[in-house]
Amino acid sequence: MNKKLLATAVGLVLASGMGLASADVKLYGQLDVSIDNFDDGNDDDTNMNSNTSAVGVKGSEDLGNGMEAFFKVEYQADIVDGGAWTGRDQYIGLGHEAAGKLAFGTMSTAYKSQAAKIDPFYRMSFQARDIGLQSALHSGKGEEGEGRATNTVGYNSPSWAGLGLQGTYTLDSDKNDGPGGTNEDDDPWSVGITYSGLGGLYAFVSYVTTNSSGDDDATQIGAQYTMGAFEVHGIYEIDGGLITLQQYDSADPNNNNAGSGDGADIWSVGATWTLGNNVIGFDYGQGDEADDAAVVTDDYAVWRIAAYHKFSDRTRVYAGYANLDPEDADDADLFSVGLRHNF
Repeated sequence: MNKKLLATAVGLVLASGMGLASADVKLYGQLDVSIDNFDDGNDDDTNMNSNTSAVGVKGSEDLGNGMEAFFKVEYQADIVDGGAWTGRDQYIGLGHEAAGKLAFGTMSTAYKSQAAKIDPFYRMSFQARDIGLQSALHSGKGEEGEGRATNTVGYNSPSWAGLGLQGTYTLDSDKNDGPGGTNEDDDPWSVGITYSGLGGLYAFVSYVTTNSSGDDDATQIGAQYTMGAFEVHGIYEIDGGLITLQQYDSADPNNNNAGSGDGADIWSVGATWTLGNNVIGFDYGQGDEADDAAVVTDDYAVWRIAAYHKFSDRTRVYAGYANLDPEDADDADLFSVGLRHNF
C-alpha cells in the first residue's frame, strides 16, 4: 500500500510539470544516517542509525480571492534497517491570506512545532528532545499530548505585525483507550503564540493539555535571538503532569512504578556560532524530579557540543557529543558522526 502511495505522489509531481498551472506540487525529503556510540555505564555500544529519514509530497492550489487549498503527506523510513514506512505529518486544509489556515489530519501540536525551531541540531541523533534538553512532549505520535497529534484539527494564523497564533484540537477516536481501558474521552488540545521581529528575535509561549479528569498539562516559554554569526536560544517547560506522563510513563498500568506526578520541569540554554559553511553549538540544561515519589525519575544535568559542515545547501556532515548526568545514577554519553542530504 505504501508503494502505491509513493507512486501516486511521484505521479502527482510529474503531472504538475505537465500542465497543472494552477497547482503547486512538490516531492521532497531528507536522508540522515549516523554512527553513534552510547555508553551509560552498563552498556557501551556502537550502532548505525537512521535519523528521521523521510519522504513526502506537498502542494497547494490557488482558489482565487485570497483562498488556497493545501495538503501534505509525509512518511518516515529506516534506511539503515530497511524497516516499514511510518506516517508523519499528513493533512489537508483550506486557507485565506487574511484569516489563516485550517488543516485536518495528523500534525505537530503548537507545543512541539515552536520548540523545534530553536534546536540547531533538530532531527539529528543528539537532537534536544532525545537527550533531555527538551521534554518528550516534542516526540511521539498519538492522542494523549504527544508531539504529533492524530485525528486533529489545526489552525495557523497569518502574521499580525510579527505575531502568530497556532492551535490544535484532537478528537479522541476511542474513549476506552485510557489506562486500564478506562473511559477517557479527553480531546487534547494545544495553543501557542509566536513573535518574530526586532531584528533577529523569535519568541514563543504555548500550552498543551490532555483535558482529561486529571487535567495533565504543560506550559513552555522560549526564545531565540540571532546577531550576525551568533545565535542564542533557551526554553523553560513547566510540568503540570503531562511531561511526567509522557516522559516517565507515570500513568501506565503495566508500570509497577506508576503514579500521577508533576513538577518534572525542564530548562535549557544554548548558543551557536557560524563560520562560513560551519556551525558550532553548545547547550546546557537541567531536569527536575517529578513530585510523585512513585514515579522513578531523577534530577539531572545535560550538555551537548556539536558542529556541522555544509558542503552545499542540501548536503552536510556533522559530529556531536552529549552527556546526561543523573543525580543518583551513572552518566550516559553519546558520541555521533553523521551525513545528511535534503532533496
